[in-house]
Amino acid sequence: MLYYKVKELVRRGHKVTLYFAGKAEIAGIFKKRIFTQAINEMKVDLKSQEASRKLRLEMTYFTLVANDLIRNEGAYDAVFNHTRGEVAFAPLTNFLKTPIVSVFHLPILPENIQALKENPRAYAISISNNQRKNYKNCPNLIATVYDGVDPADFPFNPASKRDFLFWIGTVAEHKNPLDAILAAKLAGYPLYLAGKIRDVAYYEEKIKPEIDGKKIIYLGEIGFKEKLYYFEHALALLFPTLWQEPFGMVMIEALACGAPVIAYPNGAVPEVIDDGRVGFIVHNYKQMAKAILKVASIKREDCRRHIEDHFSSKVMVDSYLAAIAPILR
Repeated sequence: MLYYKVKELVRRGHKVTLYFAGKAEIAGIFKKRIFTQAINEMKVDLKSQEASRKLRLEMTYFTLVANDLIRNEGAYDAVFNHTRGEVAFAPLTNFLKTPIVSVFHLPILPENIQALKENPRAYAISISNNQRKNYKNCPNLIATVYDGVDPADFPFNPASKRDFLFWIGTVAEHKNPLDAILAAKLAGYPLYLAGKIRDVAYYEEKIKPEIDGKKIIYLGEIGFKEKLYYFEHALALLFPTLWQEPFGMVMIEALACGAPVIAYPNGAVPEVIDDGRVGFIVHNYKQMAKAILKVASIKREDCRRHIEDHFSSKVMVDSYLAAIAPILR
């Protein structure tokens, strides 16, 4: 999401500075690498390191960014904070004239709102209305801006083969790959699963026994190009998420490739899926199986157009610029 946001800003002629750790492969920007290694690339050796090592380093990253923002006060028109430490920079807003806008990519917590309210100029943006539903009266939450992608990066072939189903995500109970498996088996279609195993016990007990390599195939973690292949050629993406997912990027990625999405109505799903037009919203795996059998009625051109009209990087950046315009004035 951040890649597409930066890419679109640069395309429009904006000067963008990106603070990051690890690698950042985005052209046309000024890069400020805080540390050489990203948090998710680190391994903690519990024999020689404390269990909180990653957390401590992440807090250090925030401190180094804050130091640089103070040193460069006035260099930027606005600062967007996309870290998972959403409110970490809130106190800075009392000392800097440059507005800082934090984007929540995870569920908003009451403690987050408390921190925002104690810093009136600490602005924030949600990525769905469902994410902010409990905090409608918080003045710090200035807008909802949906994630977007550049459709040009997603292949679209309305005549592609459609003889399998696809599920992708973190393999854990809250993502619910089990119901995707049960629905696929009931509908009689092969299912490809992709993603990192987050909960080993859940995988071993619930998912692994279902994998036969023929009807239920686990691909492990896959790269971007391979992911696009499955989006482009799948009959549908199954998205039976159980938690209040703030957005769900895989839904718009699949739709951009023309793949309808069959999902449970949790989190932002009803805001993303036009039920009956680009997919189906169902409530259990039996309903999901029935939806699979009628998904051929969905026009893949409508799925693609839905992204172009509502969830493209252009629409996303239009919304971000509109959200911060009153702050800049």
